[in-house]
Amino acid sequence: MLRQVVGFGRQFVLAAVAVCFVAPVGAVASAQATSAVQQKPPAREPAPTAAKPVPAVAPDTKPAPEPIKSPPGLKHLKYRSIGPFFSGRVSRAAGVPGDPRVYYAATASGGVWKSVDAGISWKSVFDNQPISSIGSIAVAPSDPNVVYVGSGEANIRGNVAAGNGIYKSTDAGKTWKHVWRQEGQIGTMIVHPSNPDVAFAAVLGHAFGPNAERGVYRTRDGGKTWEQVLKKDADTGASDVAFDPSNPTVLFAGLWQARRSPWNLVSGGPGSGLYVSRDSGDTWQRLEGKGLPAGGWGKVGVAVAPSDGRRVYALIEAEEGGLFRSDDGGENWQRASGHRSLRQRAWYYSTMAVDPQNPDVVWFPQVPMLKTIDGGKTIKFVRGLHYGDNHDAWIDPKDPRRIIVSNDGGLDVTVNGGDSWYAPQMPTGQLYHVAVDNRVPFHVSGALQDLGTAAAPSNTLNSNGIQPSDWYNVGGGEAGHTAHDRADPNVVYAGEYLGYISAFDFRTRTSRNISAWPDNPSGHGAEDMKYRFQWTAPIALSPHDPRVLYHAANVLFKTTDRGQTWTAISPDLTRNDKTKQAWSGGPITGDNTGVETYGTIFALVESPLQRDLIWAGTDDGLVQVTRDAGKTWKNVTAAMPGMPEWGTVSLIEPSPFDAGTAYVVVDAHRLDDMRPHLFRTTDYGASWSRLDGALAKDVYLHAVREDPAKKGTLYVGTERGVMVSVDAGSTWHPLQLNLPTVAVHDLVVKDNSLVLATHGRSAWILDDLVPVREMSAAVAASPAHLFTIPEATAWRYHSAGSDKVAGQNPPAGAVIYYHLAEKPKGLVTLEILDGEGKTVRTLTSAPKELDASYEWEEEEPETDPKKPDLAVEPGVQRAVWDLRWQGAAKIKGAKIDTGDPKAGPRALPGRYTAKLTVDGQTCTAPLVVKQDPRVTVAEGDLGAQLRLALAARDDISRLTGIVNRLRSVATQLGQRVEALKGDARAVSLVKASQELMAKCKALEAKLHNPEAEVVYDILARRGGTKLYSRIIPLFHFVADGDGAPTQGMQQVYAEQRKELQQYDDECQALMTKDLAAVNKMAGELGIGFVIVSGGN
Repeated sequence: MLRQVVGFGRQFVLAAVAVCFVAPVGAVASAQATSAVQQKPPAREPAPTAAKPVPAVAPDTKPAPEPIKSPPGLKHLKYRSIGPFFSGRVSRAAGVPGDPRVYYAATASGGVWKSVDAGISWKSVFDNQPISSIGSIAVAPSDPNVVYVGSGEANIRGNVAAGNGIYKSTDAGKTWKHVWRQEGQIGTMIVHPSNPDVAFAAVLGHAFGPNAERGVYRTRDGGKTWEQVLKKDADTGASDVAFDPSNPTVLFAGLWQARRSPWNLVSGGPGSGLYVSRDSGDTWQRLEGKGLPAGGWGKVGVAVAPSDGRRVYALIEAEEGGLFRSDDGGENWQRASGHRSLRQRAWYYSTMAVDPQNPDVVWFPQVPMLKTIDGGKTIKFVRGLHYGDNHDAWIDPKDPRRIIVSNDGGLDVTVNGGDSWYAPQMPTGQLYHVAVDNRVPFHVSGALQDLGTAAAPSNTLNSNGIQPSDWYNVGGGEAGHTAHDRADPNVVYAGEYLGYISAFDFRTRTSRNISAWPDNPSGHGAEDMKYRFQWTAPIALSPHDPRVLYHAANVLFKTTDRGQTWTAISPDLTRNDKTKQAWSGGPITGDNTGVETYGTIFALVESPLQRDLIWAGTDDGLVQVTRDAGKTWKNVTAAMPGMPEWGTVSLIEPSPFDAGTAYVVVDAHRLDDMRPHLFRTTDYGASWSRLDGALAKDVYLHAVREDPAKKGTLYVGTERGVMVSVDAGSTWHPLQLNLPTVAVHDLVVKDNSLVLATHGRSAWILDDLVPVREMSAAVAASPAHLFTIPEATAWRYHSAGSDKVAGQNPPAGAVIYYHLAEKPKGLVTLEILDGEGKTVRTLTSAPKELDASYEWEEEEPETDPKKPDLAVEPGVQRAVWDLRWQGAAKIKGAKIDTGDPKAGPRALPGRYTAKLTVDGQTCTAPLVVKQDPRVTVAEGDLGAQLRLALAARDDISRLTGIVNRLRSVATQLGQRVEALKGDARAVSLVKASQELMAKCKALEAKLHNPEAEVVYDILARRGGTKLYSRIIPLFHFVADGDGAPTQGMQQVYAEQRKELQQYDDECQALMTKDLAAVNKMAGELGIGFVIVSGGN
């Protein structure tokens, strides 16, 4: 998870044309990862389960569809992959034991990739298969040519895609055979150490509904038949399975009861448990008691030490969960560690890898990578990885220094046991939507899961192609939409979950927050939110006025001044079902990141033909329309035949030819309904017809667009690729061409190009829509035909170097040199004073404080002191002021999920004074700060921005002071209570002191999250963000970017300051009344007073 708010019927035309759209295309080209991408050329324990062979294709399931092909008449057209060259989420990774050249990566939605050069370059080896979501991969230890793949990612986040069973290769990934067919998620596969025909699969099953095909499956004939050897019920699947490598007749497995819905995640229940088999999987025994945690369980991960089969580890999600260890092969257990970092988001992680040579060394892929070297007694942070949110670690059994880690940002590889890491890149980004601008060549942008936003030219005019450095961040974050200002192509609007929206200016490469309501409701259920914004809350520009921008929550917001002020122009347009707005998660761990926020507007668009005609679709199954700019709204859902209740209206496309015509895509796969739902109205929603009759019944849709150059030509983005219709949806044909099987979440027609946002293979462009538009029966029958030739631009291409090396930039800020004749005896200070003599910033020679517990991730505390601001060695020294004011005081050890109060607001342009003090002697020098010449914001607006930022900063320090006073009093009271134990005279005093301690702690808990051991606890435990974690993001929203505070910022700040005053008054009452009364009782007994201390 990435927060970037601080800181990114009829046939085809004529019957004869059907001939052109029948035969399958030949080979589908594989994508090769290179340094540049293409541009235009110049409960109860179940009884032990007996093994019952099941056919490879279950009798009650349909064979999986073949990969969608393309019409032969168009088969020579090609999409080009344009990037961004960033790796998306990788579920699992594997290597070949003893061969440092070969690795495999199972990506969450981009298929299987392979490297044969030690991870330097990667090639997709799964493009021509009918599925792209991969949950697991395993190479047979005894035969590296045998590879098993379990499809369907089992890290069941909101955007998870279903798989369709198990695949096997016997030629190291060159070809694949579909050996078991069943829709669902498979998170782990293992292969017998010495027999490649024996393999086990941990099958979780459906993420969004019940199904019988869950549990542990086994094959003993190389995948020809599979046996369901461990099962529980239709709601419980398997989360993990592991061999004892030294004795493969012994296996351990975790069962996991889990379910996703659009509004909730449930992880845990009576079905979850840990099991062992000691007869190669024929029978299983549930392990309970004997040191294992009591109560309900959630997800279970398990691993056996390769060097000692008696050593077994289990990661168990439970109230008293954590890492459990057995030293006798699973007979008895002890809790080795209960640290929250090992179980903070158990449903998303809970895997581990034991060193093949040392049973005490275990690697734990978590938010950061963690490791123990003493069997779990201590947990250390592993530094150097390029990304977090780790999911898997594979260790070479023959060389434990060689490790490959999969995570939300792709892969990390080490060949020296973690001393250094290398992060290869693959174009497997997961785009949610795509936008284009009107520049020539046009630019493409979108938000990528976990990677933030990215934009680049569709043609860089560089003969080396579109380089990674051609992609630039445009603000916003990992989720949502981007939109290019129609009047100023340098400005891009970008969204993020929880209602964040920013305006990015390419001229300065900076963005500023323009959210309608910039509060931070992380960790809260939708019922607590003032406005409900979806994870990918829509952003829409008016095609009629470039100043008008829309942003949707449960109500629709409109701005007419590019985000400075917003007005709600609708009532709540959703069903507003309160039963689907509760805190998400449980029964053990919560998950409230914004994905589960339900009852929101999910699709939004204004008609390009009729001003003020706006369509809105909700994630709870409603379509609403206004024809008067929001004054009145009409719910037109009832007329939609077969509209799935609670389905998500994922996209609405108004026709560019007729104002009353619109197309609607509804996605119900998160309700376990994989059918396509596509509707059309020609009368503003009064009536609807379905256009999905000729589409595959098990492939749901994401997007639809009508070609603005040809009425009735529709392009649809599906879970497996692209379909086209030239007869307004009566018939459909694949437009797959060389595009790999992948989910297409959005597409846009730009001039003669079709731009795709894939969720797993980044962005692609088909530059050749003219043949698609002009193909006809006559063309197909003609011996030769010349299509209309689009205008050509005589571009002047240039050549530029690669991105592998870079020179150094100068320091950012004011560079101040000073000279010391000798090493000072005392502290050296350098004060920056503004024109009124106020202290803006103080730099010192004191070592900086270490407070790793405060950092974003739970890092291992650094042992080396941080370098001070000022050096004290004799001679000429250099200091750098970063042109920022002093930051706010922070609460020691407190966790926040966004922002850092230590970074102060930027100083305004103007005259300052630098004042150096050395052993009582002072020197001064003038200092002038000039404005970035690219910034054209008025001085008054910058001043208003600084004033509000400083006010928010001071309030953060004020809040910190309240907490410090409460802690100081509580600590002193605690010491007094301990000292007065057993003193008969002080019974009343002890009781009063305990009551006041409880009040102090209760008030502190209103201000921040004192029980949060790790950052994710804010999202996973009830209560969510408190004032501290809300005012700090607002502080940075105000301080970042350039411009006057928005209306939303001022409104939210006013509410937060009012709330802070209330808490300050409560604290003052405790100090002046409750504490005074306790001190009076103490004085009467001759006991010293508790002193109020601990300011900012």
